[in-house]
Amino acid sequence: MLIEKIKQDLINHIKSSDKLKVSITRLLLAAVKDKEISLRKNQESSDIISDNIVIDIINKMIKQRKATSETYIEAGRKDLADKEKLEAKLLSVYLPEQLLEGELNIIIDKAILEINANSLREMSKIMKLLKDRYSGKCDFQLASILLKKKLSKTG
Repeated sequence: MLIEKIKQDLINHIKSSDKLKVSITRLLLAAVKDKEISLRKNQESSDIISDNIVIDIINKMIKQRKATSETYIEAGRKDLADKEKLEAKLLSVYLPEQLLEGELNIIIDKAILEINANSLREMSKIMKLLKDRYSGKCDFQLASILLKKKLSKTG
């Protein structure tokens, strides 16, 4: 399980005295714990939090750091932007290998055929299918852009 790997990495980071890695790993574990508590309150919890939920949390944290980094760059604070980028890079270690754009195009083409989509109205069905099958493995923002281009050509 991914959560066990993260906990083990925290122990290793503490032993190696890598303060940045300890900090970001603790933040990640805290976010996972928060999600676990909210799921428990909503009675949606099986005692163990799934890898897909952890991957969603990691993706959200990476997205936040990229947005913050851009804000720092606009404000002329390259030092802080670099720290945010490094944190995003450290978090991405826990993500499965991401699909390349070419692979994503092929997957989107197959999904369009599978759903028999011919207009932008079916975009949500295809995106749901992609999220169910490739959660954590692809950039859904890029998938959305590619899908929109393909469906607007057909529709």
